[in-house]
Amino acid sequence: MSGEENKDLVHWEIEDKAGRIAGFLENTVLRALEHNLWELWSWFGRGPGCALHDEGDALWFDTPIPTLPYNGVLRFAVTSAVDRRIDSIIEHYQRRRVAFLWVVHPSSLPSDLGERLHKRGLAEVEVCSGMAVNLADLPDPPSAPEGFEIHEVDDEMATNRLIEFAAWRWHVPAEAQPHLSAYNQVLCIGTPSAKIRCWMAWHEGVPVSKVVLHCAAGAAGIYAVATKPEARGQGLASILTLEALRTARQAWYQLGVLHSTPMAQKLYTALGFHDVAPFRLFASETIHL
Repeated sequence: MSGEENKDLVHWEIEDKAGRIAGFLENTVLRALEHNLWELWSWFGRGPGCALHDEGDALWFDTPIPTLPYNGVLRFAVTSAVDRRIDSIIEHYQRRRVAFLWVVHPSSLPSDLGERLHKRGLAEVEVCSGMAVNLADLPDPPSAPEGFEIHEVDDEMATNRLIEFAAWRWHVPAEAQPHLSAYNQVLCIGTPSAKIRCWMAWHEGVPVSKVVLHCAAGAAGIYAVATKPEARGQGLASILTLEALRTARQAWYQLGVLHSTPMAQKLYTALGFHDVAPFRLFASETIHL
């Protein structure tokens, strides 16, 4: 099979999967999966001490946090001087001495981008499944298990606990953690003008699970789902995801999207999400998502 024939086959498979999302065209679903992700992560390039590089055919960002996933390339669909552009971005991060992530998304160009990154020493650390669902097909969230409470992050105290949770999740070094708080000057989490909304599950006054809702590109996006080891097996990730998407549905959003790790894919399939397209994640060092 030639490279062009294989490319056509892959496109047909994506189209077939996207077509399973009742009421939505293939291009609508794929666009939502990509653009929702790009818009969310772009906020990190707009915070204090950060930089967002939007070159049209490439989108990448810098933050002062040196660890993954706080620096990276979100969009790359380059058709000329490809190797020079790739090398320029990699050299930029190497000069800064920070770890960085590179997302190879469905519309990435060139078609062998992943192989070019691999040749430059970047490791493919995960293949996330871009998944989508018609929100009308979702069940309402069940009640929280006994001893747990579900609350939206809507005040300063809860926002601070959310930031602590994020620092724990991504092993952000203590000296870099103030930058997470500084980002909230842009994100405004916990206020009516928030760019994203968050929910957490609490047990005995301690947050043990979280989810982020980002509504953009005509879709409700689910991100940053995490549960601490001591609270796993309680169904909290499912409850929080459904709670966030119920809120989006009440705001008249009809399409839900997310990018699932292989470990979590069964969970989202059980909620009604369909696998649509792969998002390959490359990084300058090993990362566990």
